[in-house]
Amino acid sequence: MKRLGEFANVGLDYHQYYNMRIGLHKDNYVDANSMTRLVDVYQPTQTSDGQGGYSTTFTKVATVWGDYRPQPQNRAIQESQLSFNRYAKLFIRYDLTISDTYQLEVEGQRFTIHSIKDVDNAHRFWEIEMYA
Repeated sequence: MKRLGEFANVGLDYHQYYNMRIGLHKDNYVDANSMTRLVDVYQPTQTSDGQGGYSTTFTKVATVWGDYRPQPQNRAIQESQLSFNRYAKLFIRYDLTISDTYQLEVEGQRFTIHSIKDVDNAHRFWEIEMYA
């Protein structure tokens, strides 16, 4: 039986330590150095259409730095049309006020927010899952 900190001579006990993901090897690891993309933040605004109704327009409210991570894409036939769904994750600083009704523009493509999470509940970064 090996105690923590002891190493096996042959290396058979190493495998349990290699499966642990810590620091920058975690999927949701982010720091200020990884934020290399400019992200435009658009807030929904209700605009009167002049006939008693409203239409939603999006107004640019901020430009922030973010860590943009494209995810595997999806292609499907929906209602007899070919549909492409582009899924991505974005990490931004926590100090931005944002909700899932906002839209984000990264690298010239507009995304709709699916979910927003606080990374490790540390109140430092938001992890945003979004679709185009």
